[in-house]
Amino acid sequence: MGDRHDLPLPLDLVLQGAAVALLASFLGLGVLWTKPRFRPQPRFQSSIERVAPGDRWWPLRLAVAVGLVFVPAQAWPHLVFVLGWVGVAVLSMAFGPVWRLLNPLRLVVPVSLGRAYPAWLGYWPAAGGLLVFTWVELVEPGALGWFLAGYALVGVVGGLVYGAAWFEHADGFEVYSSLLGRLSPLRGNPFRALVATPVKPGLVAVVSVCLGSTAFDSIGSTPSWARLAVVPDWVGLVGAVLVVAGSYLLACRAFGAELAHSLIPIVAGYVVAHYFSLLVVEGQRAVALLLGVEGFTPSEALVAPVVVASVQIGAVLAGHLVAVVSAHDRSLALLPVERHLTGQVPLLLLMVGYTAGGLALLFAG
Repeated sequence: MGDRHDLPLPLDLVLQGAAVALLASFLGLGVLWTKPRFRPQPRFQSSIERVAPGDRWWPLRLAVAVGLVFVPAQAWPHLVFVLGWVGVAVLSMAFGPVWRLLNPLRLVVPVSLGRAYPAWLGYWPAAGGLLVFTWVELVEPGALGWFLAGYALVGVVGGLVYGAAWFEHADGFEVYSSLLGRLSPLRGNPFRALVATPVKPGLVAVVSVCLGSTAFDSIGSTPSWARLAVVPDWVGLVGAVLVVAGSYLLACRAFGAELAHSLIPIVAGYVVAHYFSLLVVEGQRAVALLLGVEGFTPSEALVAPVVVASVQIGAVLAGHLVAVVSAHDRSLALLPVERHLTGQVPLLLLMVGYTAGGLALLFAG
């Protein structure tokens, strides 16, 4: 789905500008921002975690469940890969974790057994589910039907056993939407929402899958990857996820998962940069398919090369700058005073590497 556009900006200047922006922000923060300002607040965390208390949103979920029955067969790929995967992500950044409100599988919560969700599981089921979905999206789109059936079955069983806790921790789409929803300015200060992200097992894995899969989507469209025809795409996907996870753990080994929330703005920036033209163009086609309109030609007025380039660079840099501020503030609370600057050097190198790599991939097509 979607076409690539040539971007009218020299890559070397883009990379230099990105590196300068991050280095300048790091130095500025080091001099002017010497005490942590954003601390986790249980009350704020509760307000963002409980977007849909009780059965308040069950009519909306029921409407979504009924509507899915009438989706034409040819519209499912666009519905899932464009409106669901990308559209819901963008809406979550703007308005908060909207998939909690829409998720029809949550209709089973009122009749659940209410057993305690195992703390050791954390977000690992969500990470595994997202990895399988991105495999379907990028490697085997023909398996979409099987994936959706399995996702529904596992979600219903998990919801019946563990109730709402299953969807908050194990539903990959809901966890993804909730993490991006912490950036919504409508729900309060995004920096306080980010630092209040629960640090649980599997959090780094979830963020790594989201970031690594988007990176591989760019890698898979490059001529260099095409020349490696002997390497299966699934190996490239898993490899990209492992590179993201490994680089984070190496740079932040002193912090563990405590700084994983700082990667969420980077994920958001890459989602907007990488999927902007897809959402604008194929989103129109998705709506037409859902309405049964045949022979529809989407408008490409908003995907001119200059517009695409500006959105991509702006989204990547904005995401990284928010990430640098969030990581710096949290690092001040975790590091001893004498290491406030030196202790963040590996993290700075990680951010510069992610920025340069992300921009290079966006321009590589």
